[in-house]
Amino acid sequence: MLPYIDIHNHRFQEAPNSFQLLNCISGKENFPEIPCSVGIHPWYVLEDVNAQYETLKLQASKENALAIGECGLDKLTETNWQLQIEIFEKQIQLANELQKPLIIHSVKAYQEVFATLREQKVTVPVIFHGFNKKAELGNYILLQGYYISFGTSILQGNQDDFIQSVDLEKIFFETDDKSTNVVDIYSYFCSVRKIRMSALQEQIIQNFKKIFRYTIVE
Repeated sequence: MLPYIDIHNHRFQEAPNSFQLLNCISGKENFPEIPCSVGIHPWYVLEDVNAQYETLKLQASKENALAIGECGLDKLTETNWQLQIEIFEKQIQLANELQKPLIIHSVKAYQEVFATLREQKVTVPVIFHGFNKKAELGNYILLQGYYISFGTSILQGNQDDFIQSVDLEKIFFETDDKSTNVVDIYSYFCSVRKIRMSALQEQIIQNFKKIFRYTIVE
């Protein structure tokens, strides 16, 4: 039976036949023993950011840390903007050093995120998590060679046009901080794209193996 992959969640769910990549906010949450991503979220940059970053470096080097993030820029948080940029730059550098993919958080800051990724010469796969914007921006992200992860927002029907045309080799699915079962997100995508569930599952498994360099035991 093919698994359903949830590449980004903040609370592990009891969901049969699913592989979940738990997100850990370094310095705020305990580092798990299961496969995870780990990063410094722009909402949770601690006062002693240097110590927080040193903790992140130790955690990110662990074998079960499959990705760096979520990290990025957010214009709606109170965290100092320059500090956000600095810690984001460090996490891009760390991802390059460890050769682990980046999971990006971007709120009203896409152009600044793109610029920072270019300036830091990112060499690893980049995934924009929880993508809920228009197809124009989505296509631009894909043209840069980056990836997109769809979350519960697609269930509202506002991204159907993008779903119908998006390159299946460039996508993932996630539940983020929602209680929704990732299967519901897969199902909605299949209904709009008119694709068999098993075909979508197989594609996402291949995407995951390629980007995260991790084989899920079925």
